[in-house]
Amino acid sequence: MKRKKVIKEDKILTVIGKETMITGTLKGSSPVRIDGGVEGEVHIDSDIIIGEGAVIQANVKGHNIQVAGRVVGNIEASGKLEMLTTGVVEGDVNVHTLHVADGAMLTGNCSMQRAPERKEVQKKANT
Repeated sequence: MKRKKVIKEDKILTVIGKETMITGTLKGSSPVRIDGGVEGEVHIDSDIIIGEGAVIQANVKGHNIQVAGRVVGNIEASGKLEMLTTGVVEGDVNVHTLHVADGAMLTGNCSMQRAPERKEVQKKANT
């Protein structure tokens, strides 16, 4: 069965290249692809792709996050965290949905947030 892509790579507006290292806080509201390095914090109000070979020494917060590189720090994904076969995460993750491919490594604690019950959503919509 073919999986639907959660992150649409053609919608990415910002790319941090392989030869680029950012120290500090990376903030934004549009999708980001990181193929280089970041040391500090990453707060994106959208999707994040961490490419193979990327090294992130930071806490990462975003909507859907795909990891093919290495993250040393905590991850918070309000949507889906997808770890590809080359992905390594050393830190705690707090996610709505988690997908870990064979070969990926997660060292840390995992907390998953349950989606609101359908009845609760309908109650709130009716009030």
